[in-house]
Amino acid sequence: MSRQPVRRVLVIKLGGFSDFVLAFGAFNAIRRHHADAHIILMTTKRYGELARKSGWFDEVWADGAPAWGRLGKVAGLIRRLRRTPLDLVYDLDNSQRTGRYRFWTRDFWGNKANWSYSSRGFLPFLRASQNIPEHYVEQLVHQLADAGIADMPTPDLSWLTAGYGGRYGLQDGYVLIAPGGTFAREGLGWPAKRFSELARRLAIEGRRPVIIGEQADAAVNQVIAAASPEAMDLTGRTSLFDVAVLATHASAALGNDSGVVHLVAAVGCPTAIMLSAASDPDRNAPRGRYVVMLRKENLADLPVSEVAAALRLR
Repeated sequence: MSRQPVRRVLVIKLGGFSDFVLAFGAFNAIRRHHADAHIILMTTKRYGELARKSGWFDEVWADGAPAWGRLGKVAGLIRRLRRTPLDLVYDLDNSQRTGRYRFWTRDFWGNKANWSYSSRGFLPFLRASQNIPEHYVEQLVHQLADAGIADMPTPDLSWLTAGYGGRYGLQDGYVLIAPGGTFAREGLGWPAKRFSELARRLAIEGRRPVIIGEQADAAVNQVIAAASPEAMDLTGRTSLFDVAVLATHASAALGNDSGVVHLVAAVGCPTAIMLSAASDPDRNAPRGRYVVMLRKENLADLPVSEVAAALRLR
């Protein structure tokens, strides 16, 4: 990378929430390495509040992925990229979209910033990072090492829970259940009837099931909650910060492959995640102190007994 002083840095991370959580270590490493620089994160609206609370960034652009059909928004973002003085750009998304951003802000457009990215290919907008045979975290480790950042330690995530939580009246010992996510909504998750059976079993053992998810998961989550009178259904009532607090006090957590389960695992909660053939754990399995992956080509074939045995209750 350039030997010139690095005073202004842009970090780009768009994409799904699972990968955003997996990039926490890279965010932290960049902040440590460029302690005196002004660091900007380009992301999407969903992650803006998380990014601002983290302390890793001095500025957050939450409009980094406008729909291609909204030409005015796209053109405005490109103008912003070209006109913002930058010394270094870390493209942690490594996508076709960010490849196009690289192309549109190359030297001949007037922006002299160096770019760090993992994609390979003859043209900068051809995405090859999907073919890199390693987990996304390892991909980021190698990308940052190439940029001169040799260490990517586990970040302190206490900022996720500071000032949040305590409003649900729960006592420690409950089990978080996250049945939702994209795969579940597409019919590729663990069936609701299995979640219901597990919720009943947990309640009998004295572990209160606490069900979380987005409003899109409400119908399924209500079925699971109804199977166990002791269950608490918090669907649509939790922010990402609330989920992090709940995870720090839970005995364990389980769920289908989703960004929320990645977040729960990242804050240190013992987590079991169910993965069908649609998931790619070699590329983006969650990271945490204790994570067990339950893999079946068809999750309808995953018995409740196997999931219950995998839970490490604390």
